[in-house]
Amino acid sequence: MTEDAAPDEVLPEYVRALLRPDAYPSPPPDVELRQTHVSYVFLAGDVVYKTKKPVDFGFIDQVAPERREAFCHAEVRLNRRLAPDVYLGVGPIVRHPDGRIAVLPAGEPPSAGAEVVEWCVQMRRLPDDRTLRELLPAGAAPPRAAEHVVRRLIAFHEAAEVVENDPAFAGAAGDAAWWEREYGETEGFIGATWAPGDAAATRDFVASEIEREWALFDARLAAGRVIEGHGDLRADHVYVLDETGEDLAIVDCIEFSEWYHFRYLDAGYDVAFLAMDLEALGHAELGDEIVGRYIAASGDETMGVLQPLHRTFRAFVRGKVESIGAHATEVSEEQRAELAESAARFFRLAASYGERRAEPAVVVMCGLPASGKSTVAGTLAGRVGAAYVSSDIVRKQIAGIDLRERVGEAFRAGLYSPEMTERTYAELRRRVREHLDAGRAVVIDAMHGRASERAAARALAAEHGVPCLFVELRLDEAAARARIVGRDDDPLRTSDATEDVYALQRERFEPVGGDEGPSVTLDSSRSPGALAREVAESLAGMG
Repeated sequence: MTEDAAPDEVLPEYVRALLRPDAYPSPPPDVELRQTHVSYVFLAGDVVYKTKKPVDFGFIDQVAPERREAFCHAEVRLNRRLAPDVYLGVGPIVRHPDGRIAVLPAGEPPSAGAEVVEWCVQMRRLPDDRTLRELLPAGAAPPRAAEHVVRRLIAFHEAAEVVENDPAFAGAAGDAAWWEREYGETEGFIGATWAPGDAAATRDFVASEIEREWALFDARLAAGRVIEGHGDLRADHVYVLDETGEDLAIVDCIEFSEWYHFRYLDAGYDVAFLAMDLEALGHAELGDEIVGRYIAASGDETMGVLQPLHRTFRAFVRGKVESIGAHATEVSEEQRAELAESAARFFRLAASYGERRAEPAVVVMCGLPASGKSTVAGTLAGRVGAAYVSSDIVRKQIAGIDLRERVGEAFRAGLYSPEMTERTYAELRRRVREHLDAGRAVVIDAMHGRASERAAARALAAEHGVPCLFVELRLDEAAARARIVGRDDDPLRTSDATEDVYALQRERFEPVGGDEGPSVTLDSSRSPGALAREVAESLAGMG
C-alpha cells in the first residue's frame, strides 16, 4: 500500500526537514515523499531513503526507537539476499547543534554534539517503469520473464534458512493460530471493507482446508519446505532491469516480524503471493504460470495442494493492510476511499480461491517430449489445488540421481529402459493412490504414450470413484525440436529428452483415442496459463 504525502502540518519534524534537498549528503534537484502504513520513503535523486513510522498494528510493533533502528538493519541484511547491489546500508538522521536536521551517509557515525533523531535505510534508486507491475500493462515484459523469476526464487528458497521443525510454530497448529489471530484483528472490517459473504466464505474455506490437510502442513515443515523467505512478494517489488529478464532485483521483503506467516513461511506462500498479486492486476495466467514452473522445476509434489489456501491467505493480508490504510487519518478522504475499494477487491479475491479448488480427480497429461506437459501440469496443479507427480522426477529419484543432473548417453539407455519405465509408472500410480486416499486431486505429468499406460491411470481413478481426464498436448515438430535445443542451458530442467529421443518417441506414440474416456486435445504453442485454465474448466465440468 502506497500513499501520497500528507499535509506538512501532520508530518513529524524530521520528515518535513527531509523534504529539503540540502538535508542530504548529495543534494538532489528535488525530493519526493511517499508513504506506506509503516514507512516514510524519500526519493532523493539516485538514492532512496526509508524511515520507519512509530506504529503498532499488532502484527508489527515499531514504536520504540531501538526497534525501528533494528528493523532498518534487518531490512538491509535480508534484502541483500535478492538485491545485493541495491541496499547501501543504514544511516542516521541527526539534529546538529545549530538545529539543522540532516541525513548522514550509510555507516557514518554522528559527529560530536549531533543528536540522532531517526535511522534510515539507504538504497540505490531503481527505475519506476521496470517493475512487473509497470511492464506488464505496457506489454514490455520480456517473453521469458516467468522463467527467470522462477530461477531466482528457487535458488533463493534453496539457499534460505530452514525453519526448525516445530509444528506449534510453523506446522498446522501454527497456521491455525495465525489465522485465528489475523481473523480476530480483521473481524471489525466485516460490513465495511469486508463484505459479510466474502468473510464467511473465506472463514469456511480456511477452516475446512486446515482440517483436511492438517498432516500435510506438518509434513512440509518436517521436509524443510518452511523457510526464511521474502514474505511480501508483489509485482511492484520485482524489477526486471534488462530486456532479457535475466537481470532481476527483488526488494522489500518483510523484516519487522519474527512471527510465522510473515518472513518465516512455507515457500508456497511466496509464490502464491506473487500469483495472487498478478491476478489482482489482471495477469492471472502469468501468475499461474510462475507457480507452475516453480512446481515443475522444484519437484515439489504437494505445493499445488495448498496453493488455493496460500493465495487466499495472501489476498486476505492485502485486504487487511488496505483496510488499515482506509482508516488512516494522515491520508486524504479521497485516498481512504480508494484504499477501501481496493481492500474490498482483495477480500473478494481471497474468497474466490476456495471456489476453484478441485474435488478429487485424476488428470492424466499426455504428449511427446517438449510439448509443455510439465509446465502445464504444474500450472494446473497450482490453480486447482492438486498434487503434482512427475515421471521425470520419479524416474531420477528411483535411480538416486539429482533432479537436475544431465544424464549421459551411456547411462540414459538404462534410465529409460522398458523395465525402468515400468518401475517409474508403478511408483507414479502408488503416489497417485496416496493422494486420492487423502482426498486430493492429482495431476500426472508423464508422456503416457501407450494406451495401456493411460488405461492403468483410468482404472486407478475408477477404483477411487473419481473422474479421470486425459489431456493431450500437441506441438508441431519444428517447434518441439526448437524447444529441446533452447532448453539445453536451462539449469532447472529435469527432462533428459534430446532430439533423438523425441524422434524415437514420435514414432511410438499412440494418440489418445475417443473411446478411452473424457479427454481434451490442446495446442501447446499457447501460454501455459491459458492451457491450464482451459483444462480446469473441463475438469470442473465433469463434477
